[in-house]
Amino acid sequence: MIRVNLLGVRDARQAVGRRRQVAVVVLSLLLALLMMTVPFSLQRHRLNRLDAEVAALQAEIATLNERAKEVRDLDKKRLDLEAKLKIITDLKQKRVGPVRVLEDLGGATPEKLWLVEFTDVGGAATLTGMALDNQTIATFMRHLLASDYFYEVDLVETAQTDVARAGPAPLAGTGLKRFIIKARLDYLGRGGKSAGPPTAGGGAKTGA
Repeated sequence: MIRVNLLGVRDARQAVGRRRQVAVVVLSLLLALLMMTVPFSLQRHRLNRLDAEVAALQAEIATLNERAKEVRDLDKKRLDLEAKLKIITDLKQKRVGPVRVLEDLGGATPEKLWLVEFTDVGGAATLTGMALDNQTIATFMRHLLASDYFYEVDLVETAQTDVARAGPAPLAGTGLKRFIIKARLDYLGRGGKSAGPPTAGGGAKTGA
Protein backbone atom coordinates (compact mmCIF):
# COMPACT_ATOMS: atom_id res chain seq x y z
CA MET A 1 0.00 0.00 0.00
CA ILE A 2 1.37 3.39 -1.06
CA ARG A 3 1.10 6.34 1.34
CA VAL A 4 1.20 9.96 0.09
CA ASN A 5 2.10 12.80 2.52
CA LEU A 6 -0.33 15.66 1.71
CA LEU A 7 0.81 17.90 4.59
CA GLY A 8 3.52 19.56 2.50
CA VAL A 9 1.07 20.38 -0.29
CA ARG A 10 -1.40 21.80 2.19
CA ASP A 11 1.26 23.94 3.82
CA ALA A 12 2.39 25.17 0.42
CA ARG A 13 -1.14 26.14 -0.49
CA GLN A 14 -1.59 27.97 2.77
CA ALA A 15 1.68 29.84 2.23
CA VAL A 16 0.59 30.85 -1.26
CA GLY A 17 -2.75 32.03 0.16
CA ARG A 18 -1.02 34.11 2.83
CA ARG A 19 1.25 35.71 0.26
CA ARG A 20 -1.76 36.62 -1.87
CA GLN A 21 -3.48 38.17 1.11
CA VAL A 22 -0.37 40.20 1.94
CA ALA A 23 -0.11 41.28 -1.68
CA VAL A 24 -3.78 42.34 -1.74
CA VAL A 25 -3.32 44.32 1.49
CA VAL A 26 -0.18 46.04 0.17
CA LEU A 27 -1.85 46.87 -3.15
CA SER A 28 -4.88 48.22 -1.27
CA LEU A 29 -2.65 50.41 0.85
CA LEU A 30 -0.75 51.66 -2.18
CA LEU A 31 -4.00 52.39 -3.99
CA ALA A 32 -5.39 54.28 -0.97
CA LEU A 33 -2.14 56.24 -0.65
CA LEU A 34 -2.25 57.06 -4.35
CA MET A 35 -5.86 58.19 -4.09
CA MET A 36 -4.90 60.56 -1.27
CA THR A 37 -1.70 61.81 -2.86
CA VAL A 38 -3.02 62.67 -6.34
CA PRO A 39 -5.76 65.15 -5.20
CA PHE A 40 -3.31 66.73 -2.75
CA SER A 41 -0.75 67.21 -5.51
CA LEU A 42 -3.36 68.65 -7.86
CA GLN A 43 -4.61 71.01 -5.13
CA ARG A 44 -1.08 72.09 -4.32
CA HIS A 45 -0.40 72.79 -7.99
CA ARG A 46 -3.61 74.81 -8.24
CA LEU A 47 -2.75 76.83 -5.14
CA ASN A 48 0.73 77.58 -6.47
CA ARG A 49 -0.78 78.83 -9.73
CA LEU A 50 -3.28 81.03 -7.83
CA ASP A 51 -0.48 82.41 -5.65
CA ALA A 52 1.43 83.36 -8.80
CA GLU A 53 -1.65 85.07 -10.25
CA VAL A 54 -2.23 86.98 -6.99
CA ALA A 55 1.40 88.11 -6.95
CA ALA A 56 1.13 89.30 -10.56
CA LEU A 57 -2.11 91.18 -9.81
CA GLN A 58 -0.58 92.81 -6.73
CA ALA A 59 2.41 93.93 -8.79
CA GLU A 60 0.08 95.38 -11.44
CA ILE A 61 -1.96 97.17 -8.77
CA ALA A 62 1.20 98.65 -7.30
CA THR A 63 2.22 99.91 -10.75
CA LEU A 64 -1.21 101.44 -11.33
CA ASN A 65 -1.17 103.07 -7.90
CA GLU A 66 2.21 104.59 -8.67
CA ARG A 67 0.93 105.95 -11.98
CA ALA A 68 -2.21 107.28 -10.30
CA LYS A 69 -0.03 109.05 -7.72
CA GLU A 70 2.00 110.61 -10.52
CA VAL A 71 -1.21 111.79 -12.22
CA ARG A 72 -2.48 113.27 -8.94
CA ASP A 73 0.84 115.04 -8.42
CA LEU A 74 0.69 116.45 -11.95
CA ASP A 75 -2.91 117.60 -11.43
CA LYS A 76 -1.92 119.28 -8.15
CA LYS A 77 1.01 121.04 -9.82
CA ARG A 78 -1.26 122.14 -12.68
CA LEU A 79 -3.84 123.54 -10.24
CA ASP A 80 -1.10 125.31 -8.26
CA LEU A 81 0.25 126.89 -11.45
CA GLU A 82 -3.22 127.97 -12.54
CA ALA A 83 -3.86 129.51 -9.11
CA LYS A 84 -0.55 131.40 -9.26
CA LEU A 85 -1.31 132.65 -12.77
CA LYS A 86 -4.74 133.83 -11.61
CA ILE A 87 -3.19 135.65 -8.66
CA ILE A 88 -0.66 137.34 -10.95
CA THR A 89 -3.41 138.34 -13.40
CA ASP A 90 -5.59 139.70 -10.57
CA LEU A 91 -2.67 141.68 -9.14
CA LYS A 92 -1.96 143.22 -12.53
CA GLN A 93 -5.62 144.17 -12.93
CA LYS A 94 -5.86 145.55 -9.40
CA ARG A 95 -2.74 147.62 -9.92
CA VAL A 96 -4.38 149.55 -12.75
CA GLY A 97 -7.91 149.25 -11.31
CA PRO A 98 -8.05 152.57 -9.39
CA VAL A 99 -6.86 154.49 -12.45
CA ARG A 100 -9.55 152.86 -14.59
CA VAL A 101 -12.20 153.59 -11.93
CA LEU A 102 -11.34 157.28 -11.93
CA GLU A 103 -11.31 157.31 -15.74
CA ASP A 104 -14.79 155.74 -15.86
CA LEU A 105 -16.01 158.10 -13.15
CA GLY A 106 -14.84 161.11 -15.14
CA GLY A 107 -16.39 159.74 -18.33
CA ALA A 108 -19.70 159.02 -16.57
CA THR A 109 -20.05 162.54 -15.17
CA PRO A 110 -22.39 164.57 -17.42
CA GLU A 111 -22.38 168.30 -17.88
CA LYS A 112 -24.20 170.28 -15.21
CA LEU A 113 -23.20 167.73 -12.55
CA TRP A 114 -20.35 168.32 -10.13
CA LEU A 115 -18.86 165.80 -7.72
CA VAL A 116 -18.06 167.27 -4.34
CA GLU A 117 -16.66 164.14 -2.69
CA PHE A 118 -15.82 160.56 -3.64
CA THR A 119 -14.86 158.01 -0.97
CA ASP A 120 -14.06 154.33 -1.24
CA VAL A 121 -13.81 152.05 1.80
CA GLY A 122 -13.16 148.41 0.97
CA GLY A 123 -14.91 148.64 -2.39
CA ALA A 124 -17.94 150.55 -1.02
CA ALA A 125 -18.04 153.94 -2.71
CA THR A 126 -19.96 157.05 -1.71
CA LEU A 127 -20.38 159.85 -4.25
CA THR A 128 -21.62 163.22 -3.11
CA GLY A 129 -22.31 166.04 -5.51
CA MET A 130 -24.67 168.56 -7.01
CA ALA A 131 -26.59 168.56 -10.28
CA LEU A 132 -28.84 170.90 -12.15
CA ASP A 133 -31.85 168.56 -11.90
CA ASN A 134 -33.00 165.01 -11.19
CA GLN A 135 -32.71 164.03 -14.87
CA THR A 136 -28.98 164.82 -14.79
CA ILE A 137 -28.56 162.65 -11.69
CA ALA A 138 -30.43 159.78 -13.39
CA THR A 139 -28.16 160.10 -16.45
CA PHE A 140 -25.11 159.96 -14.18
CA MET A 141 -26.39 156.78 -12.51
CA ARG A 142 -27.05 155.13 -15.89
CA HIS A 143 -23.48 155.92 -16.95
CA LEU A 144 -22.14 154.39 -13.74
CA LEU A 145 -24.18 151.22 -14.27
CA ALA A 146 -22.80 150.93 -17.79
CA SER A 147 -19.26 150.90 -16.40
CA ASP A 148 -17.47 147.61 -15.67
CA TYR A 149 -16.11 149.07 -12.42
CA PHE A 150 -19.34 150.24 -10.75
CA TYR A 151 -22.31 148.08 -9.74
CA GLU A 152 -25.18 148.15 -7.24
CA VAL A 153 -25.55 151.88 -7.87
CA ASP A 154 -28.21 153.37 -5.58
CA LEU A 155 -29.40 156.92 -4.98
CA VAL A 156 -29.73 157.23 -1.20
CA GLU A 157 -30.42 160.96 -0.85
CA THR A 158 -31.36 163.97 -2.93
CA ALA A 159 -32.35 167.43 -1.75
CA GLN A 160 -32.78 170.93 -3.11
CA THR A 161 -29.97 173.25 -2.10
CA ASP A 162 -28.85 176.80 -2.72
CA VAL A 163 -25.42 176.87 -4.30
CA ALA A 164 -24.45 180.22 -2.81
CA ARG A 165 -20.71 180.35 -2.26
CA ALA A 166 -20.29 176.55 -2.36
CA GLY A 167 -21.25 176.13 -5.99
CA PRO A 168 -19.57 176.92 -9.29
CA ALA A 169 -19.25 180.65 -9.89
CA PRO A 170 -21.61 180.76 -12.92
CA LEU A 171 -24.38 179.11 -10.87
CA ALA A 172 -23.84 180.89 -7.55
CA GLY A 173 -27.14 181.70 -5.97
CA THR A 174 -29.15 179.24 -8.06
CA GLY A 175 -30.95 176.17 -6.75
CA LEU A 176 -29.31 172.78 -7.42
CA LYS A 177 -30.01 169.19 -6.48
CA ARG A 178 -27.64 167.84 -3.86
CA PHE A 179 -27.31 164.04 -4.05
CA ILE A 180 -25.59 161.11 -2.37
CA ILE A 181 -25.05 157.90 -4.36
CA LYS A 182 -23.80 154.58 -2.97
CA ALA A 183 -22.13 152.04 -5.26
CA ARG A 184 -19.86 149.00 -5.17
CA LEU A 185 -16.50 149.02 -6.92
CA ASP A 186 -14.93 146.14 -8.85
CA TYR A 187 -11.31 146.97 -9.53
CA LEU A 188 -11.01 143.91 -11.76
CA GLY A 189 -13.49 145.41 -14.21
CA ARG A 190 -15.93 142.51 -14.09
CA GLY A 191 -18.97 144.39 -12.92
CA GLY A 192 -19.09 142.64 -9.56
CA LYS A 193 -19.29 139.18 -11.11
CA SER A 194 -16.04 138.01 -9.51
CA ALA A 195 -16.11 136.29 -6.12
CA GLY A 196 -14.79 138.15 -3.12
CA PRO A 197 -14.82 141.85 -2.28
CA PRO A 198 -12.31 144.11 -4.03
CA THR A 199 -9.41 145.14 -1.84
CA ALA A 200 -7.24 147.37 -4.02
CA GLY A 201 -7.79 151.10 -3.90
CA GLY A 202 -9.66 150.94 -0.60
CA GLY A 203 -9.76 154.22 1.30
CA ALA A 204 -9.18 156.44 -1.75
CA LYS A 205 -10.68 159.90 -1.40
CA THR A 206 -10.87 162.82 -3.78
CA GLY A 207 -12.53 166.13 -3.39
CA ALA A 208 -13.70 168.78 -5.79
